[in-house]
Amino acid sequence: MTLPPLRLPLLALAFAVSASILSACGGGQRNTQPCPRVGILGDAQKATQYRDGPGRDLTDVTFETELLDYNGGCKFENKQATVVISFILQVGATRGPAATQTEAQVPYFVALVDKQQNVLSRSRFVARIPFKDGQRRVVVGDELEQVLPLSGRRTSEFEILIGLEVPPDQLNKIRQQRGF
Repeated sequence: MTLPPLRLPLLALAFAVSASILSACGGGQRNTQPCPRVGILGDAQKATQYRDGPGRDLTDVTFETELLDYNGGCKFENKQATVVISFILQVGATRGPAATQTEAQVPYFVALVDKQQNVLSRSRFVARIPFKDGQRRVVVGDELEQVLPLSGRRTSEFEILIGLEVPPDQLNKIRQQRGF
């Protein structure tokens, strides 16, 4: 099963989106199922980008990036054979002392997993966060739509996981700090 992603234009939004677990679905049909669960992976929620070279102290930081929140919903199509999940993902970046760029590029993924946490599909995206002179922190909203063919299965059998593409050395450090 593949999950074809549709990337919609990047929207510059500087607002706080309240936490939600996509429990209410829209659409013209009567829905008998909830929306699939969506979640941000804790180990892949924050990352630090460094300038090229061996240094990894505070003076080498270009951007600190973070997935902040998401908000959205879903609608059922084709007599509930397909569910379309739409959401806006809030992505933030803070400029570090080594930042020379006027735009942070924040790679992240959206994965569809089953109940056993098997990855059924994974798509990569890059949020582009522009900085104006003097700005230290910027938050944007990245609008996404995922189409999930159900093939007779229930939405409760799936989960959508979102995370930053964190370099292995940072991921190991995060997991050590969390006791894993």
